Amino acid sequence: MELDAIYDFAVEASRYLLAGLALLIIGSCVFSLVTRRFGTRVGSYLVEAKTKKRIPLTRWENSIGRSTTCDVILTTATVSRFHAVISKRRTGWVVADTNSRTGVFVNGEQIDKPVQLSHGDKVSFGTAMYEFFDVDVDDLEREKEKERRKQARVAARVPVRTGNEGVEFMPALIDEAAEKAYVIGCENCVVGRSPDCDIRLKYQTVSSEHAKVFKLGSGWFVEDLGSANGTKVNARFVTTGRRRLRDGDILSFGGAIFVFNEHYKVRKK
Repeated sequence: MELDAIYDFAVEASRYLLAGLALLIIGSCVFSLVTRRFGTRVGSYLVEAKTKKRIPLTRWENSIGRSTTCDVILTTATVSRFHAVISKRRTGWVVADTNSRTGVFVNGEQIDKPVQLSHGDKVSFGTAMYEFFDVDVDDLEREKEKERRKQARVAARVPVRTGNEGVEFMPALIDEAAEKAYVIGCENCVVGRSPDCDIRLKYQTVSSEHAKVFKLGSGWFVEDLGSANGTKVNARFVTTGRRRLRDGDILSFGGAIFVFNEHYKVRKK
């Protein structure tokens, strides 16, 4: 009888022990999912369209909404308390609407199922507009642009070291792929695909009047003119206002790449 009693007790205890162990494992998994972060490295960013404020996405799954319990708290009135979720998957970052009142939009299109995000995508939660930055892609672009800028700065100094008889130095946009230079011959030049532009670029991704390159004081600046595909300086979009240009800067007009050379050597007329 004693052995039977011990056996029955062991069986009964094992049931509670296994149930407790299962609860412990489930609890640790939930805790890890909720609290696990990327460590010292930020997962990616949402950049507010107006203020350019960066909001880091530090979790594998980031809840977004007006509720103070959300990982990303947005105070805009059109944002629901629990509006959306941005999560990291093996294939990349994904955004999903969590039954919000005013919807989630990716590049102007409202989504009704989880959608994968790409670097530079425009994401709106109601009327709250943001740009998505994938740090892995951003870091790669930065390294490429840094190396190209370094090489371009060296190339930009070469004409200055040569003799200057019968020549003058003017700012220019260098199309390295086409081995062509577009001299900036005015202090307020419009760049675009239209024949009426001061600098005409025959690229389909360039808008009719894409951007303006102009001199202000002793410096040169670029300003986007509401182009369809955007203007970048060193891989950063020029969204509002003007951006100062320096020797070797990499400009992108709708994806067409140019190097800004402030001292391009041309023959005097």
